[in-house]
Amino acid sequence: MAKRENGEGSIYYEKDRNKFCAAIVDPNGKRIRKRFNTREEAKDWIITIQSNIVNNNYIAPTNITLGEWIIEWLCIFKKNLRDKSKLQYMQTSVKLKPIAAIPLQKMTPVIAQKFLNDLPKEMASSSKKKVYQLLFTVAKKAYKLGMINKNFMEVVEPPVVQQKEIEIFTQKELQKIFKYLNEDNIPYNLAKQYPFILLAATTGARLGELLALKWENVNFKENKIQITSTLNYIPKKGLIENPPKTSAGKRYITIPPKVTMLLKKLKPDNEKIIYLNTSGGYVFHTKNGTPYHPRNISKYWKQILINANVPYKNFHVLRHTHATQLLANNIPILEVAKRLGHSKASHTLNLYGHAIPNMDKEVADKVAKIYTI
Repeated sequence: MAKRENGEGSIYYEKDRNKFCAAIVDPNGKRIRKRFNTREEAKDWIITIQSNIVNNNYIAPTNITLGEWIIEWLCIFKKNLRDKSKLQYMQTSVKLKPIAAIPLQKMTPVIAQKFLNDLPKEMASSSKKKVYQLLFTVAKKAYKLGMINKNFMEVVEPPVVQQKEIEIFTQKELQKIFKYLNEDNIPYNLAKQYPFILLAATTGARLGELLALKWENVNFKENKIQITSTLNYIPKKGLIENPPKTSAGKRYITIPPKVTMLLKKLKPDNEKIIYLNTSGGYVFHTKNGTPYHPRNISKYWKQILINANVPYKNFHVLRHTHATQLLANNIPILEVAKRLGHSKASHTLNLYGHAIPNMDKEVADKVAKIYTI
């Protein structure tokens, strides 16, 4: 009997299982099998495999699970991610646990859609969006690499994301905060936060950007600070300093002259230059010269709001307040985007567009003037 060539396939009956077993050797030389109830089903399977091989649509079987593929994808294609981004991906991947054990090649649009639909109601919309984006990205990459014969996320509907309304401080609340910080006899550890909080409120800089600010980044003559890095806490690694994610994140921000004067008072005198150099030159630091931990700033911030009798809002709300106030006072959107370090003005517009005053009447008047109506 002539030897079968690779790709011809064979069918035989397994009496003990009462099944027809179809077997075929794929282009990689791997023998694959599948059992069926009837010979016709087995024959159709072989024909399908042969057709896929001829048309270059053949996908070699693999037992890799969705969860294993996500880990592999992170290790290979996201190897150079900064620690914070990698941590965020890992935190998102944990939410995929209900479907992580499913073999990648057995994932279907129905499985993915049902999983997304069943995400807990209490889960934040932003978290649901990240879960969808991670699934979409790894499925697309697996398809392009020939690991699956169809992108199972292509027809899956993303979760409905409800845009959370941006919180801001009112003018009255800001006044109460700064009035408290300028009072006599307030705790020293809270009083010394005044320059940090004032700089955050007047620049819109992120917490990590201010924590990483060094004296070399402060231009006293031109009333500017330069954002060149950001400081974040990473579990098991501690405080990590990195450059901003995008080129737009590296920027100069003008500051009011009074804020410049306040920073000048913080700078060590010439006798302390040696200490300044050994500490890394951070503008805001502990008594040991090390940068503040974000957790400590959050702790001080909570206590300040309580003492100032202002309802609690996250420290990041100072950034939102700064942006909305600029737009409300007719500062061009491109200028606000540059100040915030946004790479796209559209992102700024999506977040804070509601703060732009309605200029419809003024526009109509100018149109009438242009056309001499």
